[in-house]
Amino acid sequence: MLMTAPASVSHRAEAAIEELIAQRKLLPGARLPSERSLAETLGVSRNILREAMNRLAAQGRIIIRPRAGAILAEPSAQWTEQMIAEPLAPLVEADPGYRHDIFEVRESLDGAAAYHAARRADAVDKDRIRRRFDAMEKLHGAGDVAAEAHADAAFHLAIAHASRNAVLTHVMSSLFGLLHTSISQSREKIYAVPLTFEALSGQHRAIMDRIVAGDADGARDAADVHLEFVRNTVRRVEEDQARTERAAAARSADLSL
Repeated sequence: MLMTAPASVSHRAEAAIEELIAQRKLLPGARLPSERSLAETLGVSRNILREAMNRLAAQGRIIIRPRAGAILAEPSAQWTEQMIAEPLAPLVEADPGYRHDIFEVRESLDGAAAYHAARRADAVDKDRIRRRFDAMEKLHGAGDVAAEAHADAAFHLAIAHASRNAVLTHVMSSLFGLLHTSISQSREKIYAVPLTFEALSGQHRAIMDRIVAGDADGARDAADVHLEFVRNTVRRVEEDQARTERAAAARSADLSL
């Protein structure tokens, strides 16, 4: 896919990116290759690539996020991304406490997505969910929390797509960046707790198995159990950290007397 000649190179790069998306059969929520990798693949400079990427972002084709890279957007999701996710992103970055608000929203969305996915998913949907699950498993232990968080979010988005509910899918897709941030922050905390991965893996597998089996109520229950576990574990870790910090502050105060 090496590109040549100048005539509107950035427009040709834009077309080449679209071609790459089609060739690799990337789905909404999938992350595009890194800027360096993409520039090398297309044979263009990073400045030219950025021009093309910015045009795609302006069209609502992709979402560009710091540290997360470029993510393939849900068709027509630009409005929900701008109206829902963008105003909230700075708040979540500045105050991790907003993560608990995201948990409350996810309790409604994830359970509903799992329920409807179990009722409506076809063979293609089920295979996509399995592949997203396998991707999470393979990434564990690689030391890249951001990549694991991306794979985790992609798993939940695959379930949303399988629900065949366009509104639910668009809302969850628009929240993808916040979901990624929330999961990344949560994973950094809960991996400090022994055997956490085994618990998370078992919970994700339970959600997947119930969906594949067509057990709608079981899928929703499994999603609820998963979110409750994550929420409670994060809260416990945060409370332990706060207690440790208070104890350290008290010791410092005693030493200064």
